[in-house]
Formats: sequence, structure tokens, C-alpha cells
Amino acid sequence: FWLDMERVAQATELLGGELQATVGGTFEQCGVEVAQSIRDAEAEVIDTLSVIAEEDRVLVTDHEVLGYFAERYNFDIAGVLIEGGSTLAEPSSQELAALITEIEARGLTTLFGNYHVPSDLLDAIAAESGDVQVVPLYLGSIGEPESEFGTYQDMMRANARAMANALGS
Repeated sequence: FWLDMERVAQATELLGGELQATVGGTFEQCGVEVAQSIRDAEAEVIDTLSVIAEEDRVLVTDHEVLGYFAERYNFDIAGVLIEGGSTLAEPSSQELAALITEIEARGLTTLFGNYHVPSDLLDAIAAESGDVQVVPLYLGSIGEPESEFGTYQDMMRANARAMANALGS
């Protein structure tokens, strides 16, 4: 659920309350403050994504990580390269052909990959599908400290910008 910012904000509040109840301190207030920071960042993410027309809110990615994101921010997942979310699985040639057919049928021009997962197969599908680009996102972790992906909130903002640049009108 980590790409649904409201769920993360709620989890942060719950965790802060539980930590304070267990070990004391000011964890509950910290949880509330961090949750508010996440909600503020989510408002920016929603605003950034607003440039993407409803019919263009279609995602194809390398593995099943964007489900909660798609649900929260009103996107359709047209295809997943590796079903089940395992980075060790390999799709069959029939699955690859079906994904390419789906990409071509919908006229998609962008696939989304993960910075931390090699994209050779996704690159090959993009090349096979015509004029299709692969846009990397941070999907499994945040980036290096002080980078544009250095905090959860920054990572989500940067991912939203990358999606808006790729899919926006």
C-alpha cells in the first residue's frame, strides 16, 4: 500500500500511537506531524497528476507495484510485465505477445519501470511496440539522501512529475 499516500499517512499515525503506548515518548505527536506532511505532499501529487487526462491515465509497468497507486489516483493498469510482483519471475512468450498487443491496441507510448530493477525486458517490449518510451520511477524504495527522491514525500512528488511529463497533455 506504500504508493497510496493516504494509507501511509494513516499507518504513520497508527504507528506513532502504538509506539507511544508501548515505549512512551512523543511518538504519537510525531506520527501526526509526519502524517500531515504526507497529506500536504499528496495534495501536491494530486495537483501534479491533474494534467493527465482521464483517458491517458493508463499504466504498464514491469511488475505489480502500482495497484494501490492506481486505485487511489484513478489510473488504469493496462498491463504488468511480471505478474505476481516477483522480480525473479519471467513472463512467457505468450504473455509478452499479449502485453505488446495491448500496448499497441491502446496506442500507449509510455511504460513505467523501476529504478532498482533492470529494464532489459521492458526496453525490448517498448522497442517491439513502436515509438514507446520507458520512464523509470522509484517504486520499491526512496532514493539517496538529499536527492529528489530522498524522502517518501519527495519520491512521490518526483514520481508524479515523471508521470505527468510522460502522460500529461
